[in-house]
Amino acid sequence: MQQLQWQDPQHRTWYTSGRQQSPGYWVNEGDNSQLTNMDAAFFPDYDNTPGRDFLAYGYDQKTQKWGFKKVRGDEYFLFICEAPVRSLHHVMFDDRTHEYGLEVKDPEKVPRGPYFVKQPVNVDYDASGPRTQRYVTLTCVAKGYPNPTYEWFKEVYESDRVVAKKIDPLKDSRYTISGGSLIIYEPKQIEDNGQYHCRASNKFGNIVSESVLLSFAFVGEFNLKRSAERGQQNWGKAIHCDPPQHYPSITYSWARDYFPNLVEEDRRVFVSYDGNLYFSSLENIDKGNYTCSVKNSVSKTGRNGPIFHLDVIPHSNSQQLKFGNNFPQAFPQAPVAGQEVRLECVAFGYPVVSYNWTRKGSNLPRGAIVSNYNRVLTIPRVTVEDQGEYVCRIYNDKQSMTNSVMLTIRAEPNFTIPLVDKHIDKGSDLTWTCEAFGIPDVAYSWYKNGILLDPYNISIEDRERIIIVDNVLTIKALSAEMDDGMYQCQATNQLKTRYSSAQLRVLSLKPSFRKRPLEAETYAHEGGNVTIKCNPEAAPMPKFTWKKENNVLGSSGTRRILENGNLVITRVSREDAGVYTCIARNVHGSDESRGRLVVMRGPSFVREPKKRIVASYGSNIYLECSAYSEEILDLAFTWNMNGLSLKDKYRENSTVTLDGGRLKIENSTFADAGTYECIVESTVGFISAKTEVIIDGPPGPPGAVDAKPVARSSPRSVVISWADGAKHGRDITYFQITGRTKWNSTWLILAENVTANKFFLQKRREYEVTDVLSPWSVYEFRVAAGNSLGLGIPSAPSPFFNTQPDKPYVAPNNIGGGGGKIGDLTITWDPLSEGEQNGPGIFYKVYWKLLGSNTEFQSQELRHHGNIGRQVVKVQYEYFYTKFEVKVQSGNSIGFGPISEPVIIYSAEDMPQVSPSQVSALSFNSTALNVSWVPIEMTREKIRGKLIGHRLKYWKKDGREEDAVYYLSRSTKPWALIVGLQPNEYYYVKCMAYNTAGEGPESERYIERTFRKAPQKAPTAVHVHPVDPSTIRVVWRYVAPAPDEEPIIGYKIRIWDIDHDFSTANDTLVQIGSKLEAYLYDLTPGKAYSLRVLAYSNGGDGRMSSPAIKFQMGVYH
Repeated sequence: MQQLQWQDPQHRTWYTSGRQQSPGYWVNEGDNSQLTNMDAAFFPDYDNTPGRDFLAYGYDQKTQKWGFKKVRGDEYFLFICEAPVRSLHHVMFDDRTHEYGLEVKDPEKVPRGPYFVKQPVNVDYDASGPRTQRYVTLTCVAKGYPNPTYEWFKEVYESDRVVAKKIDPLKDSRYTISGGSLIIYEPKQIEDNGQYHCRASNKFGNIVSESVLLSFAFVGEFNLKRSAERGQQNWGKAIHCDPPQHYPSITYSWARDYFPNLVEEDRRVFVSYDGNLYFSSLENIDKGNYTCSVKNSVSKTGRNGPIFHLDVIPHSNSQQLKFGNNFPQAFPQAPVAGQEVRLECVAFGYPVVSYNWTRKGSNLPRGAIVSNYNRVLTIPRVTVEDQGEYVCRIYNDKQSMTNSVMLTIRAEPNFTIPLVDKHIDKGSDLTWTCEAFGIPDVAYSWYKNGILLDPYNISIEDRERIIIVDNVLTIKALSAEMDDGMYQCQATNQLKTRYSSAQLRVLSLKPSFRKRPLEAETYAHEGGNVTIKCNPEAAPMPKFTWKKENNVLGSSGTRRILENGNLVITRVSREDAGVYTCIARNVHGSDESRGRLVVMRGPSFVREPKKRIVASYGSNIYLECSAYSEEILDLAFTWNMNGLSLKDKYRENSTVTLDGGRLKIENSTFADAGTYECIVESTVGFISAKTEVIIDGPPGPPGAVDAKPVARSSPRSVVISWADGAKHGRDITYFQITGRTKWNSTWLILAENVTANKFFLQKRREYEVTDVLSPWSVYEFRVAAGNSLGLGIPSAPSPFFNTQPDKPYVAPNNIGGGGGKIGDLTITWDPLSEGEQNGPGIFYKVYWKLLGSNTEFQSQELRHHGNIGRQVVKVQYEYFYTKFEVKVQSGNSIGFGPISEPVIIYSAEDMPQVSPSQVSALSFNSTALNVSWVPIEMTREKIRGKLIGHRLKYWKKDGREEDAVYYLSRSTKPWALIVGLQPNEYYYVKCMAYNTAGEGPESERYIERTFRKAPQKAPTAVHVHPVDPSTIRVVWRYVAPAPDEEPIIGYKIRIWDIDHDFSTANDTLVQIGSKLEAYLYDLTPGKAYSLRVLAYSNGGDGRMSSPAIKFQMGVYH
């Protein structure tokens, strides 16, 4: 299929070897095998007219798929010639290359005409670019030997026809031709805009490249002013960009209020490739100033449009769903195969619109990407097969509608049959064919050495000899003087002109075996066939004569001389061994070559596999064959299974091991059963032996599983019936029945070790599954059969079976509750799963009473609430944070289920009624205060619930309490640390207790100052001196604190393993007043460390010395 997509984009019809011999009986005439189930293989609406007895493969435009069709057999369709390998000697192969008839040792110096390896491409020149890039380059690259030379031409119009004007750098210094590159300095739009092509030449001829366009990119100026836009709230709005003139295409962006505050796209807002800004429904937040900016694909700069205001006016109604103008639409509107295609869908309406893309009559193309809230469908590299009608569906909570866009793909010419170099005998005829696919259809022209071949420039005497019919060029009676050269087939449509180039060599050669002598020795086996190749270089084709031991051989009996010169010997015998000579003659002379034929005995088996092997499922199987051959011959072993090579079938399967004549199958399965063939090959023949492998194992899956109700009405029972599957060598002794519901996709065992009776008339078994099903469920059932080797794989699921409804069988689980606002008693439970509800109309009944009271349970029936898991009942306010006993019962339309066991829960809490007392604060460091208080007594009357933590309120002394910051301490401890403060600042602090109902009253405020800053300077001149392999001495310079810093208390030497994280560091303290040095002991000899030093004070740790000192300890000797 992939080859057809590439080789035949025209979607033509291809003949196959299938033929209908009688109505409905199709055969493959290639091997006379029958083709079955053909009626299902044809297109749905194929022509069934009598006489259509030939099978073709073609493309159906309706379904956009490849498939079979019936044809008469007399239509002109394509075909692929296929021949058996044994008949290849009848086929004449043309293997001539540029080396034919020449003796050149260096393959890079084989004489040949020019051929392009790189075609020039279109260039858009940005005249507004930097001064350093005031030139443009067009490049083509060709190869050949001698190396090609290049010329460049500009295509101009003269008398309404295109003329190629040669560019001469000597006449205009702005042009430079270097290699295959044309460089134009200071390009001028009026003079240089247009089409160009290059020509590559050497002594064998010249060829021309594809034409390319040099164009000049620009973006004009926006209009200076723009009027304001207005739109109605909850109605759609499209704002046009009104871009300036430009070339080539441009991209759009929108900014709001200021640049570059780009508009963010969401489900309402969209920037289209048409440049417009779309709102599916306007909201008040859309008010503002907007501007549109553009930038082309060449320039690095763009243009900003004028700023205008968008006003949103309130409206009492909202817009009904509708498509934006011209949407959906495609960008580009006329795409070419290979381009990226973007399909956009824009709609207006409220509520917000949703989108969905489909393709009429087919799936979305492979690789297509849906993005931008499903508004955009992108096809990265569109193909002709992607064309069709694409449907956009828009919908919201109120309505939906569809609209479509027809995507039609054009295609530049692409050669499906390119020209190939020809090396033809003098005087013979040449038919040269090229073929290209394109949309619109392509037109063909032929060139020789860059000159158009048409009746006007072909000489009169050659007009009968050179015939051109569209894409076929015929040259009769070839002559080197007249016909040697470079030829090009030109394929043109409205989009592009492309060339396929090739060289024609007309040859005239005396036969020569210098490069292709006969094989010195050819091996054959007795009774087999052998071909001795004779393939000299010669033009024209020579006549061949064969000799054996100087005796001329005739083409008769077991010896045949083919047209291509090869000698074929069938039923080889020992008498055929000897020296053979091939003599080749043509009009230019003759040459001969000799070779020896060695006749040997073929291989024979020493050991063959058993004719029949029976193995158990999961066991290992060993097959072995060995053979004998003459010592100078190598043997190759090949294993086939059911006619297919095991090397190909199991190349990724590790359970099969091939080792010459040994084959091992590990953990065998039923798929491993079949006919195995061991093939032994040598250079002179082959032999084969077959064995049948049978796998015994668990039974195969039963078939036709069905379910029906039991005779008595029971929502939990069912009768299962089935037909036995394959026994796999052992009798079936038991069955297992499993089932699943639509509520739970897991297969559960319903019955094991089943011995069901078999009804011989229906050849089916039945078994009643009793009291295990769930009522009001949709079931599927499977049956698995077992024997002495184990349980087999289950059957396919049965048709759906519905059980009758019943009341619930289980009480709700996980009863709990608590929380809410004062006066609430919140009861929670796990709702019954769909499989536990047992019927429609599920509901619950809740029960509650004060713990320890002698009253009856109060209850509330939640019949119309559905399958909920929470209910709030009201209790008196004085019962805040009080224990209650609660129960929950489930029910449905059939009746009530069981009641759950009682569970104790608390009613809702009230806010604390007291505040923490004796609140105080201490400076912790320069940015933190440690706040403490006397804890509140943990009583129900004071906390009125469960204490969760404390809330601290703090603000600067000179600030306002209304601007205070809150810190939440989720701890019941009577202290908390407030961090992130400013150094040397006074702060007021208040504290409150809180529970789930909220926070209690505030405490009295307390004021405290933070310490001044920690040391801001790092110690300098840090040095490490070794003392012994486990001790170092560290010295550093004193750090003087600044006036806004706390006095220094001491220093810390921080050390850690070099291969560990910094967080694992250890500190050694040195108090102020001590000597500025420290000894570090008990270090590990040989280990590498990192070390830094810092000063510290009440304000905290100061800056560390930098960079870290890295060192390695010594080792003991």
